[in-house]
Amino acid sequence: MRFSLSTASLSGPTALLLGLLLSAGSWADDWRQIRSAAERTDVSTWVRPVAGNPLNAFRGQTEVPYPMLTAIAVLSDIERFPEWVFQCHAAKLLPEFGEDLAYIEIKGIWPVSDRDGVARTTIHQEPDTLITTIRSVAAPDIVDEVPGTVRIPQLENQFVFEPLADGWTRITFETQVDPGGMIPAWLANFVATRAPLTTLQKMQQQMKDSRYHLESSDQLPVQLPGTAAMTFPGGPPIR
Repeated sequence: MRFSLSTASLSGPTALLLGLLLSAGSWADDWRQIRSAAERTDVSTWVRPVAGNPLNAFRGQTEVPYPMLTAIAVLSDIERFPEWVFQCHAAKLLPEFGEDLAYIEIKGIWPVSDRDGVARTTIHQEPDTLITTIRSVAAPDIVDEVPGTVRIPQLENQFVFEPLADGWTRITFETQVDPGGMIPAWLANFVATRAPLTTLQKMQQQMKDSRYHLESSDQLPVQLPGTAAMTFPGGPPIR
């Protein structure tokens, strides 16, 4: 699945996200916590500086009363990114270039211009724990730049889904993005602190939609290569 990002809307990240990454292990150190969750379904957030980049890397984590398959279903419904990904204006798959590519537009926050980008996405699952990582990296040269937007030159984004013993799912969202061009320090700080919070809060709201309460992975809106061989605990929301 390929993803393209635009400043006018997201995925990936201002949505300067999404989608969107580095391995979880490589990001284990140097994080500074900004927000601590008040309850289980609340969101904790962290930031860390990136040398030569005006925008800090950011991380968010929450736990949701939904099976992992529901959470992954929301993430795989690319065209609905604008409903929950921070600043995402539009998102679509690029099937003409491959099953792993997507295009995303991110809405700029004044005085910064809109961004857009393309991302290539992969999925990996640990066979013993079933922890599943969906990782997106920038593929900026796949499609031509759109006039009036700034192309996101670098993106490393990942969602890690961990099925918990009681049927809940722990979600960790991490992004490191070079938005291209100049970004005021105040705005870079705002994005790094708001993007993970807003994205995970709205993502959890999306999980209430019955369209994402799937029974098997073959019902996912988008099938990433290798998905069919993986195991995704599914079923209805936890009551």
